[in-house]
Amino acid sequence: MSDPDPSAPTRLYVGSYTAVSGGHGVGITVLERSRADGRWQAGQVVEADDPSFLVVTEGALHAVAETNEGRVLSYTIAAGRLVEAGVAASGGASPCHIAHDPASNALLVANYVGGTFGVLSSEATDPARVTATVALPSGSGPVADRQGGPHAHQIVATPWGTHLVSDLGTDRLIEVAVDVVTLEPSIVAVHPMPPGSGPRHLAWLGDDLLVVGELDARLYVVRRQGDELVIPYSVAVVEGEPNERGDLPSHLAVHGSRVYVATRGRDTISVLETSVDAEGGSDGGEPSRLRLVGQVPCGGDWPRHFAIADGLLYCANQGSDTVSVLPLDETTGLPGAPVDLFTLGSPACIVAV
Repeated sequence: MSDPDPSAPTRLYVGSYTAVSGGHGVGITVLERSRADGRWQAGQVVEADDPSFLVVTEGALHAVAETNEGRVLSYTIAAGRLVEAGVAASGGASPCHIAHDPASNALLVANYVGGTFGVLSSEATDPARVTATVALPSGSGPVADRQGGPHAHQIVATPWGTHLVSDLGTDRLIEVAVDVVTLEPSIVAVHPMPPGSGPRHLAWLGDDLLVVGELDARLYVVRRQGDELVIPYSVAVVEGEPNERGDLPSHLAVHGSRVYVATRGRDTISVLETSVDAEGGSDGGEPSRLRLVGQVPCGGDWPRHFAIADGLLYCANQGSDTVSVLPLDETTGLPGAPVDLFTLGSPACIVAV
């Protein structure tokens, strides 16, 4: 057997849903790649309540505890192992996303049920961390059982120094500024999305912001014009007849020139790429548009999140209690059949390092 690729990830940190929400996980699992044969094995399992999203900063890992109380769990990393360091309030109920802001060295938290945006220090061992919060503007959407009020779902930084929060509950992107000294957040703009779209996850493809709608299974291309965000077009992320279980996109990621979307219910990974529009050209037409290349099985049930590294896609299949490892075709970018499958209770988030 050839030596493992030294540039390949050596660890996977996997957060799971646990018994407090009816999940089957224990907490955070650290999977380690053997230097001898390249195989993965569980190196550590840290007990925690619903650590459903993770972010790694220099020397530390932080997780949201997606509970009614809402907590941020911080761990220092020593030789790849997690050491409990601190717990802080997330600033609202059921935090479901956490990000790191390099400009302020702060952690940013989206509190789904609480409908708030939280900011706190990323110093894992600081016992005095206080979370500053701002409530998302009140509102609702047309999907009654999902859009009764604001639901912060994900946060992404903008090239111009602010942050965008996807509000699944009110079909809006909330633009927030964070003071780099005081860490106080403030809302600077509210950008509407199509009614009933349910914006969930965001990612940048060059100068274009991509927004996937959980409720309408469409990928929206968003561009900045002055102080406004406009949508020149959108594209469906699945094809074929509607799925009986629903088509519910979860995670969105850009890898090179391609866009990957996981869709629960249909249990697929979709791949999109840009193509030249026949009507485009120098007369002002659209020179290129994203198109759906194809969709393939994710290798499990209810894909909630995935990570791409070293030509492989690691998919957290919450419903089947598995992490599937799918090779990416170098030509098409499409994932192939699983080359490995890990049994792991209710996985919700994967970080490859």
